[in-house]
Amino acid sequence: MKNFCHLLIILSICTANAQKGYWQQHVDYKMNIKVDVKTYQYDAEQVISYKNNSPDTLKNVFYHLYLNAFQPNSEMDIRLQTIADPDRRMVVNTGTEDQPIIKSKISLLKKEEQGFFTILSLHQDGKPVSYEVVGTVLKVTLNKPILPNKKSVFSMKYKAQIPEMVRRSGRNSADNVALSMAQWYPKMAEYDTNGWHTNQYIMREFHGVWGNFDVKIQIDKNYIVAATGELQNPKEIGFGYLPEGQKVIEPEGNTRVWHFKAKNVHDFTWAADPDYKHDIKITTNGKKLHFFYKKYQENWQKLQPEMVKVFDFFQEKIGEYPWSTYSFIQAGDGGMEYAMCTLVAGGNNYNSLLKTSIHELGHTWFQHIFASDELTYPWMDEGFTSYIQDWAYADVIRGEKDASAWQDAYQCYFSLIEKNIQEVATTHADRYELNSVYSATAYCKGAVFLSQLGYIIGQEALQRTFKRFYKDFAMKHCTPQDFVRTAEKVSDMQLMWYLNEFMQTDHTIDYAIDNVQSEGSKTKITLKRIGRMPISLDILVIPNGERPFSLYVPTELTFGQKPNPFKNMRREELSPWGWAYPTYTFVIDLPLSQIKTISLDPQELSTDTNLENNNYTN
Repeated sequence: MKNFCHLLIILSICTANAQKGYWQQHVDYKMNIKVDVKTYQYDAEQVISYKNNSPDTLKNVFYHLYLNAFQPNSEMDIRLQTIADPDRRMVVNTGTEDQPIIKSKISLLKKEEQGFFTILSLHQDGKPVSYEVVGTVLKVTLNKPILPNKKSVFSMKYKAQIPEMVRRSGRNSADNVALSMAQWYPKMAEYDTNGWHTNQYIMREFHGVWGNFDVKIQIDKNYIVAATGELQNPKEIGFGYLPEGQKVIEPEGNTRVWHFKAKNVHDFTWAADPDYKHDIKITTNGKKLHFFYKKYQENWQKLQPEMVKVFDFFQEKIGEYPWSTYSFIQAGDGGMEYAMCTLVAGGNNYNSLLKTSIHELGHTWFQHIFASDELTYPWMDEGFTSYIQDWAYADVIRGEKDASAWQDAYQCYFSLIEKNIQEVATTHADRYELNSVYSATAYCKGAVFLSQLGYIIGQEALQRTFKRFYKDFAMKHCTPQDFVRTAEKVSDMQLMWYLNEFMQTDHTIDYAIDNVQSEGSKTKITLKRIGRMPISLDILVIPNGERPFSLYVPTELTFGQKPNPFKNMRREELSPWGWAYPTYTFVIDLPLSQIKTISLDPQELSTDTNLENNNYTN
């Protein structure tokens, strides 16, 4: 009886903990930095107020020191030297075209070109605290543990050096932008139900704590700064922030302080250059879109009205942008999303600039509003963004509304299978064998996951899922399970099997029309499942001289049926197909002699790997 009582107590505690529900940590940053544009170094003071909303007592905290990656022999450097297909932006040929010698750019950085953080002091609640730097991670051993629902204040002084541009953050970009300041400050690591996220910075994505930023940047008075957040002192700044003709308060010395604030974001990024042009466009609901650029000015100006339309499209299809401003900033290398802004390189090729800008803007929703763990679920971050990028490009730019928007993503995914290099999508972002496989999995397979989900539950249900997901999970750290559960609620179908099969295994789809034979005035059809992954099937039947009609075979796993996707066509709903049965036979009320063709998945929205066995022609 005593043991039974103990068990009841344990169960009651577990139940109580489970009922606490969702939680996320909170951090407020106050940062003051003084930049020397000649030495590319800056002195900084940082004060963090950290709120422990978890049910756990924290004995340590961790920071990310991203700039430390830009030193020879860092893990990022060694990864570039050992992976078979290193990122081309991060390597250089030191040999000849005939006899190339490919080297990591980081390995060639001189001391004055490297990135680093030097911690000068660190205090917890006013008292010095011990810490250890391990590569790009700072481990802090707390003087006093942070109890659940309690706060602690960390004050730090440090010195940093901005590296030559290799990846995302650095000086002197290919567009000759002076400063691209991403991952530039000691950033508190995320702590969630999986514990501390203390990944070394190798080259991939990020995960951050929600919070508020108050940042002051003191820099040469001739530099224009573009940043996360809203500018607090436009009268001291000017540069397009004030109405034309309004007088700007000139600084007394050679520097100017730019003061920005951002609420409820999980990152802060900025860029600076003395030659930036600055334009502002207004969206339908009054959001300000800032554009900072210096090269390829004609294309950057051409981009602006298009991005207003795309911005409105994303708000209509997914949910309202929750902040007042967003900035497109010519900086960095390629394109990368940040809180309330993006860094986009180049612009010589307008279509490339346009597509990159649409993609990075899309990340505002699938990363900075829905803050998934990008390292654990890169396919949710990149894939979902690629899906809505292709959707916006087809709808807004080309004026097309059919399913062809995602055909490139399908072909990219199929290439993984054809080359037999597929890796399970649950692989950590840094651990893929090849960069190309990571990209195809994260961007392409992730986009196809959504397109194929629309095939399973119906396109209208998928669109409603986006809006319901926004309502339930905006400004939270969401997971793939959260999205699929939302789709289940919207569609009234069971769908976790789909998440497991398509993203947590390397199973593939292959269905075939195995046999078609006459049964008097009717026709018996046998289908065969060859691939390991099940899926529901749309079947198109085209009779001779009669109107086409469709058949629908749901997989038993959904315990539900989607609406008829062929609005003006009769559909017959057949009984569900259980996964364990390799074949499925049914009879249609039509003589074989009157059948012209039978096609499985005529819209080609499933990832059936062999279309040759999908069709029967009489």
